[in-house]
Amino acid sequence: MTLPVTMRARLTFLVLVLAAAPAAAGEEPRVLVQETVKGTYAVSARFNVAVGADVAFAVLTDYASIPRIIPDVKQSRIVERAGTRVIVEQEAVSKFMLFSKRVRLVLHIDEGENEIRFRDACGESFALYEGSWTIEPHAGGVELHYELTARPLFEAPLFVIRKVLGGDAREMAERLGAEMRTRAGSQ
Repeated sequence: MTLPVTMRARLTFLVLVLAAAPAAAGEEPRVLVQETVKGTYAVSARFNVAVGADVAFAVLTDYASIPRIIPDVKQSRIVERAGTRVIVEQEAVSKFMLFSKRVRLVLHIDEGENEIRFRDACGESFALYEGSWTIEPHAGGVELHYELTARPLFEAPLFVIRKVLGGDAREMAERLGAEMRTRAGSQ
């Protein structure tokens, strides 16, 4: 049995994408996973962090540090950078019970002022893998929005995909939030 790719592999960040302290005191990240059409999943996560937008942006775009922040991401390296466009190669391992699945992404990233958009260009693990991070400043810090649309090139039962993608998004949000608070505290 093969399992779906984790959110940790994206983004970014990234996964993409996301077990440390909660994203905000007493608040859990709000995560939603839906199958939009057969085999395609939409993942959404929102969480607040009491830091400035500059700190949040710095953490989300620190692609080389992703394996330290999100340990299931084994490699994250910048292949090319041209202004606000970045190509990042990532490898991650998704684990569920006794099973694991290695994932490879080549993310084409566009960094905006308060938005980071990404999409996989290699197509090795996903037929579709694209999403964004949005940073919304407010008086108490920032609200972060993570959106991902993914169509894995392997199959797994829907309940497994929801559990893995939702759990990974929650963990990613918690770890990124903790990293943001740590960096804000060290300034």
